[in-house]
Amino acid sequence: MARLADIWRGSNGLETTTTIRNGIASDVEPLVATLCDSFRQDPMLNWVIPSAELYPDYFRLLLHDVYLPRGIIHMESGGRATALWLPPEQRLQIPPRLALLRLALALLRRKGVRPLWRINRQGQVFSRHLPTEPHYYLQFIGCRQDDQGQGIGSALLAAGTRVCDEHGMPAYLESSNVRNVPLYERHGFVVKGEEAVSKGGPTAWFMWRDPN
Repeated sequence: MARLADIWRGSNGLETTTTIRNGIASDVEPLVATLCDSFRQDPMLNWVIPSAELYPDYFRLLLHDVYLPRGIIHMESGGRATALWLPPEQRLQIPPRLALLRLALALLRRKGVRPLWRINRQGQVFSRHLPTEPHYYLQFIGCRQDDQGQGIGSALLAAGTRVCDEHGMPAYLESSNVRNVPLYERHGFVVKGEEAVSKGGPTAWFMWRDPN
């Protein structure tokens, strides 16, 4: 996809031009840093992986083993934000078992068995809401904390939903932060359900978007 430049009005009321491009292998480390910064206060990720020092390994695993070979990586040209999509023909598959095992063992050493139970529990809840209809799946969209409110997330969502519309395909996401739900709704997503992953645990909002 060619570079896309769109004008968006941020929460400060100022119009800014945001350029979105596809991420490539050489962007992995900057994107890992951006995702770690974006999700350091995310309720769901903090609950599932309560060791921030493991976030780089987790996001690096996803980028290298899932999104570079078979997904869509959209990023703001300055590396301030990114969105990770899987097309309909690519269900979110488990990365290589050895890599997952290393991540699980690191969690076990640092935090005991509870995070392993939480990973399994979150997977069970999310699986119950996963649509069977083919769709584009937005797993992560994040903007660095200091760059939020400038319309970058809207530009990323516009780039991704534009791909969906060009192919006449719906889109699906799970929002782990209620503050982001209105942003997704402005881009055509509708809440189809919500569920807490456990008693006292964080809630996820399951959202669907029909193509325009």
